Amino acid sequence: MQQVLELYEDVSGQMVNKDKTAIMFSPNTPQHSRDYILSELRITHVASNEKYLGLPVYIEKSKKRMFEYIKQRVWVRIQGWQEKLLSKAGKEIMVKTVAQAIPTYAMSCFDLTRRLCEDISSMIGRYLWSQLDKTNKTHWVCWEMLTNSKSRTC
Repeated sequence: MQQVLELYEDVSGQMVNKDKTAIMFSPNTPQHSRDYILSELRITHVASNEKYLGLPVYIEKSKKRMFEYIKQRVWVRIQGWQEKLLSKAGKEIMVKTVAQAIPTYAMSCFDLTRRLCEDISSMIGRYLWSQLDKTNKTHWVCWEMLTNSKSRTC
């Protein structure tokens, strides 16, 4: 493996930064094999619960726990909006451009759980239909119709 990395460096002109390099092992890899590979490649960092480009490197059995951060990011973003300053149309634009965009990248790489998607949808719906005066809320359009593309709603 070290020879492959050296060949890559020679051919491409790029160098592998060992300080930023991490390696991930299967749980079935014996410890002596791990130690040998780490020493041969001169890599000191073992990846476990890290993220790369905002996504987890390693997916555990519990997808709910692994992708809980997406739900938290949507919640934090929604809470920061000044709802009294936005009209219903303004809220809709914020939801479509910001809140729905947060999980999109993760969804392009991983199958998110149905429950997580429902929770995010529920948070967005509560924000969209909320009012400061806490009077009865009128849902003029069903949530499913609002989240469909415009070509499907006409």
